[in-house]
Amino acid sequence: MELDELRAKWAEHDRKLETTIILNRQLLRENYTGRARTALRRLAALLSVGSISLLAVIVSLGAFIHNNLGMPRFVWSAVLLDVLAVAALGAVNFQIGLVLQVDYDQPVSMIQKRIENLKRVRIRYVQGICVLSALTWFPMFVVVMKAFLGVDVYRTFDMNWIIWNVVFGLAVIPPGIWLVRKFGNRMSDAIAGYNLSAASGFLKKLDQFEREDAEN
Repeated sequence: MELDELRAKWAEHDRKLETTIILNRQLLRENYTGRARTALRRLAALLSVGSISLLAVIVSLGAFIHNNLGMPRFVWSAVLLDVLAVAALGAVNFQIGLVLQVDYDQPVSMIQKRIENLKRVRIRYVQGICVLSALTWFPMFVVVMKAFLGVDVYRTFDMNWIIWNVVFGLAVIPPGIWLVRKFGNRMSDAIAGYNLSAASGFLKKLDQFEREDAEN
């Protein structure tokens, strides 16, 4: 075999090897971005269910307010819950929008930035719900007792009991905020949820592989 023929065969072999490497990189990227896309689609589906549920709650609270307009002690509780439900609906829909805006053809670093932004929003939302639950449990108790059992909490229960429960709910908020700030970062994956954490994990693995591949 002449030297030129040998060089030609080596060049052809190098081209095939390079083509195989590029194809493997592409397949690996499609695999990991596909897994991330699936995880985020599950998250979007769950958020959509939450959005529909919140919309039903808002409509029901509106009907409750209309039916009890002459009784302010019930109306104020329902109005507070309705306002918070509208805010929660906006936050959930915003998260759905962030999920749908992710472009998986972008560089991995850009996709990661979008997911990290979504993760921060998700964490703040969950933390807010946890903190506000201390504020809203009593209005929820008032509305649920009236709507489903026809019970007037203000007449059925001792007023001192009501006052102390409201005060307790308000008093829990500051330490709740402190706990969120102190331990929130350590529990970020748990707070963000499985699907979002899984999507972030897939992209981190892909990013690590691409970095190592570039170094080699």
